[in-house]
Amino acid sequence: MKKVLLFAFAVFFALAPAVHAQEYGVYVKAVDKIKGTFDEAVKNTEEALRKNGWQVLASYEASVPKKCGFRAYNIVVNSPEYSREIMSHGPTAAFAIPLRVELYQDEKGLNAAFVNPASINRTILGDKTEKQLSETTMNKLSSILASAVQGEVVNRQIGEIRSEGRVGGMGGGDFSEMPEVIYKKDDAPGVFQDIASKVKEGIMSNNKGWKLIYTLEPAKDLVMYGINNPATEARAYGIAGEKRESEDYRCPGIDHAAAFPIEVVIYKERGVVKVVTLDEMYRMKLYFQDAGNWAFIKNMRMPGEIKGEIVDISTSKLEK
Repeated sequence: MKKVLLFAFAVFFALAPAVHAQEYGVYVKAVDKIKGTFDEAVKNTEEALRKNGWQVLASYEASVPKKCGFRAYNIVVNSPEYSREIMSHGPTAAFAIPLRVELYQDEKGLNAAFVNPASINRTILGDKTEKQLSETTMNKLSSILASAVQGEVVNRQIGEIRSEGRVGGMGGGDFSEMPEVIYKKDDAPGVFQDIASKVKEGIMSNNKGWKLIYTLEPAKDLVMYGINNPATEARAYGIAGEKRESEDYRCPGIDHAAAFPIEVVIYKERGVVKVVTLDEMYRMKLYFQDAGNWAFIKNMRMPGEIKGEIVDISTSKLEK
């Protein structure tokens, strides 16, 4: 009997972490089967977000794969109060600040979703850091979308489902190792402003198809640019949906529309001005891991191509 009890306790403690670990999807599908037109849903969602204290940093039609007959739309939002809490964890925490709401169509109708702060913050900040803020923000966004549109409230976790913050597998690792400094210069009067201005100029004058989607200054001596390339975006959605695609589900990857835009961050740290972006393989793994390892293997060159272009356009006006 004693051996049986000891075995039972051993099994319990072995399973306890898995039982109690909260699972979050990278995205939350808040509402589906939305009534009304696509454009009405976009307008009503933007109005509801603003009414509830969120700044709309950008609002744009997402680029979908050519064979896709559906639409997708991104709304990048920010809350000053939320940003202050996130930025208290250091400059690279800025990658967690911009939250993205998406509206997208599929065979069953129109859907509203958003990138999940409870998942992203756990990865960027740490498993137990700002847990309550993350969950509260997730619930607030779900409620706002449910109030903005008429449809079936589902609040379903979608995308890669994780029980911990760390992104595992090929291309994964600890977030602390993933911000890449693509340019730096010793600080002096006017250096930060000059670098931030020239990075923006390089982005806006590029001939590689990248566009400046938004600018945000969530803290002193820190500015972030959200950038996007329609061709890159459409290709990523095609890869994201390939494994799930069928005759009855023709364009599933656009449910990951909230993965874009990509951030470039400029900040001062210990007397140095840095231009930083995330390792692109890691960033794709962060938002698209559910595409599967085979998708990453087949498109192994894509992260390097994206990084190369981002480095080129962001530093093109800076001193070499």
